[in-house]
Amino acid sequence: MIPLYTIVLTVAIWGVAFAQQKPSPRPWRIKGKLTEACSCNVPCACNFGEGPSPYEYCYTMWSYWVQDGAWEQTKLNGLRIGGVQGARGVLAVLDARADTAQRAAMENIWQAVSGRMLCMMRLWPFKAGGISPQGSMIRTRYPDRQFLGYEYMPIEQVITDRGARLSFADRGGFEAAYIFGRDPSRPVTVSNITSWPVPISIKGKTVFFKYKDKFNQLDYQGTNANQGDFDLSHNQPGGQPMMAK
Repeated sequence: MIPLYTIVLTVAIWGVAFAQQKPSPRPWRIKGKLTEACSCNVPCACNFGEGPSPYEYCYTMWSYWVQDGAWEQTKLNGLRIGGVQGARGVLAVLDARADTAQRAAMENIWQAVSGRMLCMMRLWPFKAGGISPQGSMIRTRYPDRQFLGYEYMPIEQVITDRGARLSFADRGGFEAAYIFGRDPSRPVTVSNITSWPVPISIKGKTVFFKYKDKFNQLDYQGTNANQGDFDLSHNQPGGQPMMAK
């Protein structure tokens, strides 16, 4: 009979060897400006770890404007990585100006940031089934929500000291005005929101929020918007994913 300590030692050696063989993540880092809006009232309760309001879903459009960044040796400066989430699923919207290498890099980053439990988007449980409020199911009108693929198109992302605007070619987009507090020179800000990986979010309210393609149709106004700076990498690809307990 093989002694127990021999078995334990062998398993430990195998574990160390396996860990050493595990490949390191491919290096990437992007920094820039996030522009986002959704179908929720202001302020979006999803930003604070609560369920959406006034609807039982939170549909969103967003764009990460990469002002400095790269996937390995492929530079991504000036490009935009965005998306649309609607009733039928989530569409990755990527900058049409990207060359072949940049397109592969942006798709990899989109999956690293969004595909990992789709943590760039609102992840909310259905009430049925007793899932935790920090569950990981996208709350939509349809149970068969899905990833709808990548589409490349012109993306216009304009940021001013009064608001922001995002356009996805002829599909639509949104415009948002910042909300100003008692000091009329300073917009309202919130730090450490749960739903988007920005340290400080400038709060806004949409003038319009409208989009249409073969999958999704969005048409709202007076809804929540966020504007903030992001710094994401292979070491910390986004906000804390909300996992079912």
